[in-house]
Amino acid sequence: MDGSEWSFDNLNSICWAIGSISGCLPEQDEKQFLIHSIKNLLSLCEVKKGKENKAVVASNIMYVVGQYPKFLRSNWNFLKTVIKKLFEFMKESFPGVQEMACNTFLTISQKCGKEFVIRQIIQSDQLEREPYICELIRNIKEQVAILQDQYKLVYYESISHMIKFEEDLNIKIQLVNSLLKHLNDQLILHTSSNNYVELFKDEKVQQFFIQYFRILQQIVQPTGYAFTQSLIQLLPTYNQLYLFYSQSIQQQAMAQGIIVMGWYTIKKQRAVKKEILKLYSVYFQNCDQQLLNQNFQLKNSLVIPICNLLEEYQQSINEQKEPEFLLTFKYMLEKFLSPIEDLVPLILKGLFDATITLISQDFNSYPDHRINFFEFLRSCVQFHLLALFNMPQDQFKLMIDCIIWAFKHQVPNLQELGLDVLYYILQQVNSDIVVANQFYSLYYLRLLKDILEILTDNLHASGFKQQSQILMTLFQIASNSQITIKLSNEQIGSNFEYISQYLVTSLYGAFPNVTKQQTEFHISRMFQNLNNAHNFRQELSDYLINLKQFQENHEHLKQQEQQEDASKAKTQ
Repeated sequence: MDGSEWSFDNLNSICWAIGSISGCLPEQDEKQFLIHSIKNLLSLCEVKKGKENKAVVASNIMYVVGQYPKFLRSNWNFLKTVIKKLFEFMKESFPGVQEMACNTFLTISQKCGKEFVIRQIIQSDQLEREPYICELIRNIKEQVAILQDQYKLVYYESISHMIKFEEDLNIKIQLVNSLLKHLNDQLILHTSSNNYVELFKDEKVQQFFIQYFRILQQIVQPTGYAFTQSLIQLLPTYNQLYLFYSQSIQQQAMAQGIIVMGWYTIKKQRAVKKEILKLYSVYFQNCDQQLLNQNFQLKNSLVIPICNLLEEYQQSINEQKEPEFLLTFKYMLEKFLSPIEDLVPLILKGLFDATITLISQDFNSYPDHRINFFEFLRSCVQFHLLALFNMPQDQFKLMIDCIIWAFKHQVPNLQELGLDVLYYILQQVNSDIVVANQFYSLYYLRLLKDILEILTDNLHASGFKQQSQILMTLFQIASNSQITIKLSNEQIGSNFEYISQYLVTSLYGAFPNVTKQQTEFHISRMFQNLNNAHNFRQELSDYLINLKQFQENHEHLKQQEQQEDASKAKTQ
């Protein structure tokens, strides 16, 4: 305390050490230790002169306090004092202090949130009039007024994490609505203007919309379903904003050319659209699936209004089709199951053709749309496969073409998505013999050829495990006596006999450096190991290593086996 050893580094090191031993001491010892440490730090803050010194000490106090949630949860008066002190720090203009105060507030709300939504004991048996969260929400307008925009997001997120701890859903909904009241009042003020067309073009108003939707994303992430009532009430307004900016961009692009997409004003308008879509995505992503599917009214009040935006997506120029649009429907289909089954064909029709025209031109343009489209397809396959099989045959064939195109792509995450989607389809197809017979009569031989193609080149090594998994499934189909349909028009004999001969002829013809006898041996061994994925993959890798293409680089083929062997050794 005499200042002889004072330095920012020394103080930071000491406070980091204090924080790092949280939970190591008995509760009473930890309490005494923490109180003593905080008192010394507060005294140091008083003694030190200069804003920078005080700011560093204050930041360390906030760090230490945030590392002891167990102590804070069991000492309400101290926790309340800490929160009030954080609010004082939030008023500081010195760089870094406001940020540290907001981040500490978030940490405390995540770890001690329950204490804010229950009525605390003041004296013996006397409870506080209301949970402290109510006071925080009442004063939120004044509190966020002093914060920079990025810290307003953190503040709203912190309050939302507290609300998450409320167990009564009705009270949670009331708290969310109270939290949103000030924000929604501002939104209505802007959108209810008679001169809204000119107002929406104002840059400051656009920035307000962007900030508004970003705040809502922070609120909905912890609160989930409790946000539903507010979302439904203002959904027409959100869609109105989305369509207004979409039409504005479309008109300017048609009048002055695609060059307008690079203009700052257009980028700002697109940002509003993107934030609206992100809000919808975050909502579906964080909602409880059971609650959503139990509320049948949501189909008309929530799902259908969002589906009405599909027409805009179809008619928009390619340059303003937002990749976030695909994610919105991906998460919607993951959470809503039977209540929206009849809407899935509409969603597929709205997204499919419009997106295919973007991504089928080449391998490189619109990378975000490519990834999000296959994410969307994977969700369709997992949760609404029947709707895919009910698609018109030409559209279904186009979807299979896209999946094949995806797993042939050289970008690893696209390869993985394509293989994932195909594997899910095969698993579901195999659960229905009638569907399986129809599907494999059309697509079996093509899928087999394409999987063999990527297995035997050097461009798709990262997907070897998934590729071998799919190949094993295709081998199982060939040996399955329940699949009675012929797999090829040229077929003579059983499926097993035809596919075995086809594999030998095709592989030996393409890779004569491996003898016909060796090729037959490996194929026979793979068919013998159809019930053991590890052995099948081992046999496949042995065959591929023999091919000239893999003589120089076949580490990826052994990597999976090495990992599995290491893991087995560890468990033993």
